[in-house]
Amino acid sequence: MYEIFLMDIMNSIGDRVLVIDDDSTICGFLSEILKNEGYRPFVFTHPHDALAAFEEKEARLAFIDINLPEINGLELAKKLKQKDPSLEVVFITGYGTFDNAIQAIRIGAYDYLRKPFTFSEFNLCLKRYEERKALREQIKLAEQRYYYLVQNSPLLIFVLRADFQMEFVNQACSTMLGYSPEEAVNITGWFLDCIHPEDRQSVERFFRSAFESRGAPFSTECRLLHKKGHLIYAILRSI
Repeated sequence: MYEIFLMDIMNSIGDRVLVIDDDSTICGFLSEILKNEGYRPFVFTHPHDALAAFEEKEARLAFIDINLPEINGLELAKKLKQKDPSLEVVFITGYGTFDNAIQAIRIGAYDYLRKPFTFSEFNLCLKRYEERKALREQIKLAEQRYYYLVQNSPLLIFVLRADFQMEFVNQACSTMLGYSPEEAVNITGWFLDCIHPEDRQSVERFFRSAFESRGAPFSTECRLLHKKGHLIYAILRSI
């Protein structure tokens, strides 16, 4: 009960947001808006201070002025994104150039505010951030559901690389072939070794042709060898 209560409190706290601008007036203005909107702002007027504190703050969003002393905002954002690629970045600038916009996109910024900006423009920026965050959560949930379905499928599902090394195998590998997914992925040549010797050459030739066709659907029959030695008749299909 106590642990669940603590988790609920943590989930109710707003995202941490970095505000990095050498203009203390703008920092104060943005900080107040963010607090009123339920976020937890951390203000820095010097890029080195922001960089040093970043890992401790675990921010989800950063508003960064491009024209900063010593390290410009573009370079600072690049360093922050290297530490945490999921960080969302919004650049603030008193002047906008095409080159800056291109660099901002390359770094991975999702928005751009040009001074002087209005309260409505800033709020719209926050709204877009929340929409992006909600979309990421939906994608994450969909991936988790898909992973669960794949892992719990009674069918053997695997991802095979062009070098015939397994990249992924679901849990059905244990029940069908007697090998754990870890064994299947880590043992070199495991896939071909599991094919009956009389079928091995034709299956290898078939898969090489499939790799060259780059995604064309295929299906073939073969015999697989269980870890204990008995035969399993199988149909291998692409999905």
